[in-house]
Amino acid sequence: MKIAYRHFLLCILLLSGCLSTAFAKDHVVWRLGEKDGFCREFALHDVAYSDFSKRYTCVTTICQIGTDDSRKIPCAFPGPKDVWAGKQSGELLVRFGVGRIAPQTRARLVLDFVEVHPYSPPVLEITVNGFRTKVQTPAGKNSSYFQNRTTDSHDLAVSVALPEGTLQVGENRVSVRNDSGSWVVWDALTLTADAPVTASKLRDKVELLGAKSSPALMYGEGQELLQPVRMQIANWGAAREAEWGYDGRKGGKIRLERGLNQIEAGIPESFSGREVTVAVQAGNKPAGSVSVRLDTVDKWTIYLVQHTHTDIGYTKPQTEILTEHLRYIDYAVEYCEMTERYPDDSKFRWTCETAWAVKEWLRIRPEEQVRKFMKYVRNGQIEVTAMFFNMSELSGENAYKAFLAPVGMFKRYGLPVSTAMQNDVNGVAWCLADYLPDLGVRYLTMGSNNHRALIPFEGPTVYKWESPSGKSLISYRSDHYNTGNHWGIERGDMGVFSEGVFAYIDKLKRQQYPFDVVSVQYSGYFTDNSPPSAKECELIRAWNEKYAWPKLRSALIREFLDDVSSRYADKLPVYRAAYPDWWTDGFGSAARETGVSRRTQSDMITIEGMLSMAVLQGRKLFAGVKEEIRRIHENLLFYDEHTFGASESIRDPMSENSQVQWAQKGSYAWEGLKSAQMLYEASVGLLQPELRRSSRPTITFFNSLGWQRSGLVQVYIDYEIVPIDRAFRIVDERGQALDVQPVRSRREGRYYAIYAENIPALGYRTYEIVLDEGKAPESGRIDMADHIVENDYYRIAFDPRTGAVNSLVDKELGLEMVDSESPWQLGAFIYESLENDRKQMERHRFDHCKRSGLTDVRFVSATSGPIYQSVGFVGKSLGCDEKSGVKTELRLYNHTKRIELAYSMRRLPETEPSGIYVAFPFRLDGAELLFDVPGGMVSPGENQIPGTSAGWNTVQHVVAARNGRAQFLVGCDQVPLFQLGSLLDDPYQIHKTYEKPHVFSWVMNNYWTTNFRASQEGEFRWSYYMTSGEDVSNSAALRFGMGGRVPLYARVVPGGKENGKSWERSNFRIGDPNLIMTSCSPAAADGSVLLNVREVNGVAAQLTLTGKDGRPIPFEVVNAVEEGCGEPVSQLAVEPYGNRFVRVKL
Repeated sequence: MKIAYRHFLLCILLLSGCLSTAFAKDHVVWRLGEKDGFCREFALHDVAYSDFSKRYTCVTTICQIGTDDSRKIPCAFPGPKDVWAGKQSGELLVRFGVGRIAPQTRARLVLDFVEVHPYSPPVLEITVNGFRTKVQTPAGKNSSYFQNRTTDSHDLAVSVALPEGTLQVGENRVSVRNDSGSWVVWDALTLTADAPVTASKLRDKVELLGAKSSPALMYGEGQELLQPVRMQIANWGAAREAEWGYDGRKGGKIRLERGLNQIEAGIPESFSGREVTVAVQAGNKPAGSVSVRLDTVDKWTIYLVQHTHTDIGYTKPQTEILTEHLRYIDYAVEYCEMTERYPDDSKFRWTCETAWAVKEWLRIRPEEQVRKFMKYVRNGQIEVTAMFFNMSELSGENAYKAFLAPVGMFKRYGLPVSTAMQNDVNGVAWCLADYLPDLGVRYLTMGSNNHRALIPFEGPTVYKWESPSGKSLISYRSDHYNTGNHWGIERGDMGVFSEGVFAYIDKLKRQQYPFDVVSVQYSGYFTDNSPPSAKECELIRAWNEKYAWPKLRSALIREFLDDVSSRYADKLPVYRAAYPDWWTDGFGSAARETGVSRRTQSDMITIEGMLSMAVLQGRKLFAGVKEEIRRIHENLLFYDEHTFGASESIRDPMSENSQVQWAQKGSYAWEGLKSAQMLYEASVGLLQPELRRSSRPTITFFNSLGWQRSGLVQVYIDYEIVPIDRAFRIVDERGQALDVQPVRSRREGRYYAIYAENIPALGYRTYEIVLDEGKAPESGRIDMADHIVENDYYRIAFDPRTGAVNSLVDKELGLEMVDSESPWQLGAFIYESLENDRKQMERHRFDHCKRSGLTDVRFVSATSGPIYQSVGFVGKSLGCDEKSGVKTELRLYNHTKRIELAYSMRRLPETEPSGIYVAFPFRLDGAELLFDVPGGMVSPGENQIPGTSAGWNTVQHVVAARNGRAQFLVGCDQVPLFQLGSLLDDPYQIHKTYEKPHVFSWVMNNYWTTNFRASQEGEFRWSYYMTSGEDVSNSAALRFGMGGRVPLYARVVPGGKENGKSWERSNFRIGDPNLIMTSCSPAAADGSVLLNVREVNGVAAQLTLTGKDGRPIPFEVVNAVEEGCGEPVSQLAVEPYGNRFVRVKL
């Protein structure tokens, strides 16, 4: 006995020396670990993060001072926000004995941490004997500690003073529980006292710490049904046998290993709905009892859907990822074959998340492999889906024809497509609710991620998502796309996995989920871009052999929705509302490339319209033109999809992975732009023989939109055609001249701004360039002594201190358009700093920011020309190069009701979080704000699904402030992000509200913590177009917005031989003014063009096409992939807000 006791005392001394008298005030009772800034004294400290969740099998740890040490305690202490630990609260129980202690002794528990989650530092609940308290841990700095094991954090600790008498002679316990938040990493745990405390040896014992029932029924030895009860039993001694029972009945024998034991036992189903007492006995000694409620078990079926989340990059460079996703399909086919003889519920099944990978795989795989793939699609083991990628909202309507093209390809292969699957991204284009049903797609699933975002609905929800016209998809807002991995499905550990399953069912019940079936997604490994895995099939088979309920099924994504729609379709809630995305704000971290993508999208509407003109005029397209259109759109889709860069792009922006991934991502935008400019030449080359030629030079303006319009075109003209400074006119057949202003010069020519008037719908108009005698007049000067500029439409007053507009009066309406109570004037340039608190948006808050406008503002120019008056200022701003300054220019058009605001700055490479805005604080009584998205007009907080993006929105063409009398319109050629109502003062609203119709363009930011760019630098130019009027219709807003973004194109041709061609041509016009043609493109079939037409004012309309001879043009009604729906017609009824694709054949 003496030898054993000496050994015990030696252990205590090694742990910290509990009898130490080296400290004058505090005496160490015990210590676990060493306060050295490292966690190497703790378990799992050297385990790779990729294996961490597999090794972390239990969130509860017990430790007995004197027999155990810190090597028994995992270094990480998880919280309920940590998915790698099953979203369970970590618990640590420390047992120790006290021999002698003075009655008034006070003690202190100090917990030191190596690192703490910076965005969600946890609250710890600490219990010492009968004393209990909660403490907030300090935030650390490195959220990626488990990946790189580095930290710059210091002095991370909490200290809890224990009242007198808390410690007692005999057995004592310290319990630490992670009550809320995320993880900490242990450095040391130390208990001290203000007087010496001697240790005592504790007796070995067994005790039942707790028990809970599971919402399941399992098979007993005789196939009887039992309800599982999970007991948590601490064995503080050597391994031994014990017994358990319930309500005085014997349950059976159990084997207890030293330490914490998780024991699952079964109680007959007949006890369901009752409360029973579960007891444990070790030897002849009771080890405790607890009361457990056995709730009635619902007969659940869980559809487990395996897929890989497709990030084009992020985990690896794009060049690696793209090929891997094709290889994964090969593996999936093999796993289907391998499990063909498994029970049906456990066969390997694979849902192809994106259409792009399948499209490419079908293109480059041998016929025999394709046949095998198609076999397993028919057998119900593989499903192909409709979404090209997981998309941001950056793409415009015209892009979605290319986006959905693979669906048409799959149909030609005989592959059914019933589901569209969007994962990670927490929004989706509203136009898809219109397009997909016509393709036979019935379902949409959204596996959203709540990082920096709210998620609609309290929990998983099935509903009918309707387009503005009432077409619908049965839609499922599932939980995170890796929910099955949160349960540990990839580990193959039934115990760990079942905890996740049962906790999830309990959560669904609390959320009042209405069905007894649910779909849960997972990947073969807990990572994005995961390869498939068949080992989960073994787990599912073992589960179904053990449990009668809930049943698990390895499923395709459509199976759950087939089940729900067959039973509950008429009971589903209906949402005719947009689904705005929270994540497109990240595209503001690369304003230049994002602007290039938007410019190219607009260019493609013009280019495809010009090619359509050529087709309608009988011209044969060059070989490869349609393939080039497809390639350009795919480049734009690759830029617009949600993956922007490496996972470490913010924390390590200069790493090779971050640099390589951004170089590849940005290249998609530049390649699209380059190819589009070449395609302009192809289109104008086809049309050139049809254009009027004259002995004088000519200039022809092309309009690809469906209505006659006027607009500014910047045209480059060689000095060979218009000699330097020579007077000239651009005239029509009646001699009427267009307004022209010089812009800037080169050695060989000059750029001119030309206001092209009344260019025909889907057509062109030719003018002649007439040289006059003498020199061209110079621009006039404006007297800005009173800081006012005006014309027949507007009176504009500038504040010389800010360079912004403090008054804008619409003379026709008699309205002041600027809110004088706003802290920001119209056109104000705003710099915003988050004061280095990047974490706040991860907390769904926005508490810390500092905003400033321009300083040292100087008036630099005021000129007047034939087209517009121009006023320029330059000022300084934080985050921008002081030498070049921030340049602003306001252009007030002379003969049309239009204002433009142009900006230029040189951004400094700032990695601390900051943003830039331009303000439009409109004043319009009782006004609502609206903005257009692909598919419709959205009123914030009104026709958007609650919980979708309210803090900022992605605008396609225009923002409107509108009441019953007037509407003010603003749009931007390059910048898509706007904040409506206010700046980021309360961004995370479930239901968007605002007091005034203030609009803020969000030019750029670097507010993310991953994926997007850490900084951007260099010169950036962008501009806005504005107007106001008494026409408050959607059609007026959209025509102005599209006219501002979609360019008129001009071609200058030297003088030559007259050819007698007409001065102008319109290939057709659309009869109903409520109908907007969003695009016109060459159709797949030669000699045909494809039109996309929307009714935008909410009234029934008749679609007719009238040729230049006044006769109706017949057309076929088709869908987005040009599948025909009947014989040609000459008119078509279009329901309010309806969308139609029609094909016109020459």
